[in-house]
Amino acid sequence: MKRIPCIIAISGLSTALTTPVYAEHHITAQDRTDIARIEAYLNSLESLRSKFVQSSGSRFAEGNIYMERPKKLRLEYTRPSNIQVYASGFWLAHVDTELEAVSHIPLKSTPASFLVRDRIRLSGDVTVRRVKRSANRLSVEIVQTAEPDAAKFLMTFTDKPLSLRKWLVTDAQGVSTSVTLVAPEYNVAIPRSVFVFDETKFERETQ
Repeated sequence: MKRIPCIIAISGLSTALTTPVYAEHHITAQDRTDIARIEAYLNSLESLRSKFVQSSGSRFAEGNIYMERPKKLRLEYTRPSNIQVYASGFWLAHVDTELEAVSHIPLKSTPASFLVRDRIRLSGDVTVRRVKRSANRLSVEIVQTAEPDAAKFLMTFTDKPLSLRKWLVTDAQGVSTSVTLVAPEYNVAIPRSVFVFDETKFERETQ
């Protein structure tokens, strides 16, 4: 089976979030203000519909992404067109229509789970490692508190007003995968059928 696209394959930012924990030697008072703004903004997002471009080294992919909180995700790849990803509930299904095969992994073991959880908190079992600012751009990098070297997740927003535009996932081996949203639409109605996958057509393989 072909490799699951890196947009969802890297684990490490998925456990329950509780008491705030910050990397004190990096986080300033202005950072805390921006972290609070970002957290409030992410929790205001009920849905997302967008085209996306994905890159990892020399590899490129593109398609359409649909997200709805909580726990609903659809990646409709147009390049490569044989790959589709569905999540609704606790499992994420990776579909290869060319091989007529599907594999399942727990949604909570993917970075995608961070954006579609019931309540998003930039604290607890994830730690904000740094906040970056540039011309009308605001980025926040988070790592797993217990395993900060396992992976890092960098989200980039346009500022004033805040709008999620890109994220970058870097795994423990230093391999980075970026996802850039193209003409995103937020808090829009998405038909339920978008997230429904009929797996009876495919061989099932559970990871």
